[in-house]
Amino acid sequence: MKNSLYIFSITLLLVSEVSHADDVSAEWKSVGNQETVWAYSVLKNDSFERVYQKYLNKRANIIALSEYNHHPLIKKLQPAQIINIPVEMLRRTPTNAQVLLVYGDVNASNIAGDNTHKLKKDDLLVSGDSLNIGKNSLVKLLLADGSKVDIQPNSNLSIQDSYQYVGKETFVTNLKLVKGRTQVSANPEHVVGNTLKVQTPSAVAAVRGTQFRVTADESLSLQETLEGRVAFSASGQEVLLAKGYGSVAEKNKVPLAPIQLPGAVDVSALPKLFEHNSAEFDFPAQQGVAAWTGQLALDEDFTQILNEQTTQAGKLVFADLTDGQYYLKLRTQDQHGLQGVDATHVFHVKALPPEPLLELVEPLDGAVIPLAPTDLSWTPVPMATSYLIQVARDINFTDNLYERHSSYNKLTINQSFGAGVFYWRVAALSGGKPQKFSNVRTFSR
Repeated sequence: MKNSLYIFSITLLLVSEVSHADDVSAEWKSVGNQETVWAYSVLKNDSFERVYQKYLNKRANIIALSEYNHHPLIKKLQPAQIINIPVEMLRRTPTNAQVLLVYGDVNASNIAGDNTHKLKKDDLLVSGDSLNIGKNSLVKLLLADGSKVDIQPNSNLSIQDSYQYVGKETFVTNLKLVKGRTQVSANPEHVVGNTLKVQTPSAVAAVRGTQFRVTADESLSLQETLEGRVAFSASGQEVLLAKGYGSVAEKNKVPLAPIQLPGAVDVSALPKLFEHNSAEFDFPAQQGVAAWTGQLALDEDFTQILNEQTTQAGKLVFADLTDGQYYLKLRTQDQHGLQGVDATHVFHVKALPPEPLLELVEPLDGAVIPLAPTDLSWTPVPMATSYLIQVARDINFTDNLYERHSSYNKLTINQSFGAGVFYWRVAALSGGKPQKFSNVRTFSR
């Protein structure tokens, strides 16, 4: 950030499932040491020069490594001896991120910004590449260590670093989420030393092996822990977040105390079949729930997203749907914006065919017919068994003068009804029940 008043750092550190904060801190320090230092077992005929040739990134590190281990250069290294090599001394091999899936409007650009193109499946991304994910679009990435990153619609993410330490063979990936939402399944093999960081304008999530979500904008960071345990710190204060808990940190403020994520949406009573081209879902009030979010897709993996909505009114409406099967991913959201676990609902749309349109033909609307008889006609309706004809003195048909059935799409009325304006309409009958009435016309005498 250009304005230093708006810069602060939030670090999310994965720790094991332990019962006390002191144990968490001790374990973090132990794992942290393994990340920053490589305990190298000396091989036969190894020397500081040989270690440099195999692993170090510059010759000056020979002296630095000797001093770091308090081992004089003139003293020979012994086989099986352990020397500690800080990882910043190791050479780095660049690694790629593979595009597992891309859906919708997604553009990729390089660090110079002079090569922007549509992202495709199996593309390989390198350090400096950035992605802009549009509305109802999605990207899934596979990182070199097996981590998977789902980048949600309306997000912007770049790869700051992606490399492997030579010799130590651990992976480092640094991502930057400028805006939007991402879900990460990090370091699935739980390899000690692999690190993945997600930086936002106001937070850094440093992860070793967990599942979590990060949401970012310019003034706020939200974190939701789905698996594992997270230490969430800002402005010199830390909170521990277990599975099912989250926290929020505004710029220049300490994080909120752990907040239990809202309960999942109960989908058991939601409708599963719609006989029209829109789907409506109503949600009863839930304690601690301020809003509901819904993501509609054509597939169960939610790789073909059709629509996303958030409502505070307890109703989601998805219009203009064609016949077929749909998948709806639902989450509750609390007053802070933290979201609960996913609930998926499958439903079908099988719209009934529209009712055939019955139109009045003769007489024209407003026609003057001085004398009886009066000939009425209308368009035939397929599958209609008969027609119901009504004539009234008012447009609401509360003062009916005439009501008859006809087997054909025409009828002659011999009654005169006297002078005045008369209203008439027709409904097709199917199975003895009238369908929707036609529009209303008038004639007068």
